[in-house]
Amino acid sequence: MTTVTLYWEDGTLRGVESRGHSGFADKGKDIVCAAVSSLLHALLLGLSDVAEVEGVECEVNPEVPLIRILWPRSSAGRLELLTRTIALSLKEIETGSPEYVHITEVQL
Repeated sequence: MTTVTLYWEDGTLRGVESRGHSGFADKGKDIVCAAVSSLLHALLLGLSDVAEVEGVECEVNPEVPLIRILWPRSSAGRLELLTRTIALSLKEIETGSPEYVHITEVQL
């Protein structure tokens, strides 16, 4: 199962983490895993290349697999359109595949 953690602080999203394979299909053919990964990669591109946010932290570990993206509190407000869209999209994946994706929301 893929576990997604949404990190909130004072009502704004500050980070997202995805850990593990969904188990929907074999590695490399897993559309659920691909959907989650695509959203996180789009988020990272949006933060770094479109919004040009300084201080974005990204940790990737393909062995786990793990993708963790955190952005500065000072930028969180102006990023809400992007970050909440990603959060809602991830929740839709969980709704459609609850046996393969679980979302936890954490207050920082």
